[in-house]
Amino acid sequence: MSTAQPSAPRHTAPEIAATLVGRRFGLFGFDAAESGRIYAVLHDAGGVCSRFEQTWLNESAYLGDALLLKLERLSPVALRAAAISSTPVLVTAPVESVLHGSAGAYGWAADFLAEPWSDAELLVRLFRLVAPPAANARSSAERSQPLVLLADDDSAWISLAESVLRPHGISCCIATDGFAALRSARQFLPDLVVLDLKMPGIDGLQVLETIRQDPRLSNLSVALLTGCDESADVDRAAALRADDYLLKPLSPTVLLNRIRRLLAASPPRQVSEAVPAVSSEPAVQE
Repeated sequence: MSTAQPSAPRHTAPEIAATLVGRRFGLFGFDAAESGRIYAVLHDAGGVCSRFEQTWLNESAYLGDALLLKLERLSPVALRAAAISSTPVLVTAPVESVLHGSAGAYGWAADFLAEPWSDAELLVRLFRLVAPPAANARSSAERSQPLVLLADDDSAWISLAESVLRPHGISCCIATDGFAALRSARQFLPDLVVLDLKMPGIDGLQVLETIRQDPRLSNLSVALLTGCDESADVDRAAALRADDYLLKPLSPTVLLNRIRRLLAASPPRQVSEAVPAVSSEPAVQE
């Protein structure tokens, strides 16, 4: 591991300099020459840079404020660890690699740096990675309707769930794989996440585990959705503090009532006041 010490920032905008000074960045997959260039650029901006072996990606929460990865030099195991990390990731790669779907990076990386890149672009991308988040994700208290993230690769089930929830004042956002579910959870901060257990990329239990390890997401209400109730999955869900375990198929009324119940229990919103009651529908035994 090599480390460059910070110096007084110069030749950068005041806001960028103030944001980058003292920040720590972990580098993965870069050779000595590339790392030296990145060290020099960040050193001039007041940042601290460390190069790590890719096996350290499982400890990414301790490796810096953000990670910089050279996509094509990392193993599938390392990329998987990066994808589920709560630490923001900047990926460098030829733009064609990202466009063609290499490692599914378009679905989980926080930002991209197209190769070849300039020193100025590196600083701007890293600034955007660690700058305080813009107010693009409203908190639950600021939304006029509760927001549910539906994560499932079954398009028929997604269509059913949306058609049930939206008429009752519940907004939905959709993810069709585990990586997209994590990205959407971090972007939108939903009031409830409904995760299918079997999804492409990473499964529902892995998404739930990552959510519980992410300080910004750890208190999200999460329901797991599955077509079977294997005891090992139920036990793992309980250990990860899943808020509910939904078995397919669900009737529309059961689905709506279970989600309303979960939203009502999700602080700080008093969802029981925000979501219309469904007293006109018959009671259903669950």
